[in-house]
Amino acid sequence: MKTDNHTKLAVVAAVLVGLFAVVAVNKYIAAKTAVAPTPKASILVATMEIKEGSEIGEEMLGSAEIPFDSLSNMHIALPAKDDPGYQKALSDVMEKIVKRKAKRLIAAKTPVFWIDIATEPKTPFADLIADGHRAVTVPVDSVSSVCGFIKPGSRIDVVLTATEEKLGLVTGQAARDAGSRVVSSVILQNVPVIATDRVYDLQSESSGYGTITLSLPTKAAIMIVQARTMGQITYLLRNMRDTKTEQDRSSVTVAPGNSFGDTVKAFQ
Repeated sequence: MKTDNHTKLAVVAAVLVGLFAVVAVNKYIAAKTAVAPTPKASILVATMEIKEGSEIGEEMLGSAEIPFDSLSNMHIALPAKDDPGYQKALSDVMEKIVKRKAKRLIAAKTPVFWIDIATEPKTPFADLIADGHRAVTVPVDSVSSVCGFIKPGSRIDVVLTATEEKLGLVTGQAARDAGSRVVSSVILQNVPVIATDRVYDLQSESSGYGTITLSLPTKAAIMIVQARTMGQITYLLRNMRDTKTEQDRSSVTVAPGNSFGDTVKAFQ
């Protein structure tokens, strides 16, 4: 009987040790794989759609949190919601904005910028460039500027049109076989326009301009500079409510001759 009791005690002890080991291992794995919380920042947003030219009411404004890395000098920044100074800062901002008029359509749940508000404080142009971004100016004409409808505050997609050989998609014999096959691809999406020529607010007339200035991360700015040497650049104007980006970017390849007709049929 004593032997049986000793055996049972040994089994129980082994089970307990095993359980403790499992708990310890799980805690260790959880500690090693835990993801640090992303720092947040509060910004002013529209709680409902604000139409261009309409008077802004207090009920139209609120705040939202965004990743701190996404905060730019264009946002109207506020203290964190758990900060003691949050309510006072929000009230001060409301006092400056309420009863002013919106200079463009501001979609619901999107950020409100000072450049969206009539008679906003004059902001140095460099302050409109987001942190970590660079301003790059590119030439446009009446066609590539969508007949001048691209304005400061607009969002655009950038399309590059060039031959496959120029883009380095084919080389050697494949390049000779491809002939002059042309590719049009979206290379950048939802890019903010911060100026047309030297105009960077919506109070000034910006028609008849010959350049637009974009705010882009450094690598994207270099990409658009290089793209201009490779082919033709076209800009696609986005609806202000449409802020989505496509993971599978649109791309169309067209070859001379009958295959162009095949490409057209694919869209019918």
